[in-house]
Amino acid sequence: MMYKALTIAALLSPLTIGVAQAEPDPGKKACVAEARRLCPMEMKSMSRKKVEACMIQKIDQTSPTCHAAMLRIKAEREAAATRR
Repeated sequence: MMYKALTIAALLSPLTIGVAQAEPDPGKKACVAEARRLCPMEMKSMSRKKVEACMIQKIDQTSPTCHAAMLRIKAEREAAATRR
């Protein structure tokens, strides 16, 4: 059970945070419960990209804290796509 919780948290952690920069992210914690509710199939797939895509698609159904976190993730994805 602990492994599953850690895996879910890892799925929703931003890709750009390094160990030295890691700070508690209230959005990540808020989004885990919401991702379970809004994107259960994607959560079961254990694919960070699928979970993030689903949550971005359903961003209007998320709490303000999770909403802000998903906007950050969306901006990071768009920035990464333009660098390629």
